[in-house]
Amino acid sequence: PIAKAHQFVTFTTPPNLQKAVAYGLGKEDGYFTGLASEMQEKRDRIVKGLKEIGFGVLPCEGTYFATCDITPLGLSGGDVEICKRMVEEGGVAAVPVSAFYIADAPTDFIRFCFCKRDEVIDGALERLSRWVARTTG
Repeated sequence: PIAKAHQFVTFTTPPNLQKAVAYGLGKEDGYFTGLASEMQEKRDRIVKGLKEIGFGVLPCEGTYFATCDITPLGLSGGDVEICKRMVEEGGVAAVPVSAFYIADAPTDFIRFCFCKRDEVIDGALERLSRWVARTTG
């Protein structure tokens, strides 16, 4: 049964994914260069804001996520607790990096998604800045 599952998962592409790839292949090259440029601008926008708030931001390329070290902020509780509080108290969602580990997870890193409209990024940075100031001040 495992060999069959592997066969179907590895060598069978879901129909909706096939449609999406076909749609993408039909796009002009300018769409993709424009998308790359747009995502770089969004990344730079959120990274600048996160650094201004006091996060240690790791370099990121080829992703929609900015990974941040939370230790410079002096927040206690670990990444999971901080992400929960950030949503409840600050109205901003982040993902604890420890969620991607089975064991020996780092607990000082969280990540923010930046493939969003500029006004969403700006609003999140404003709320996050106020939350961090209240929490650490």
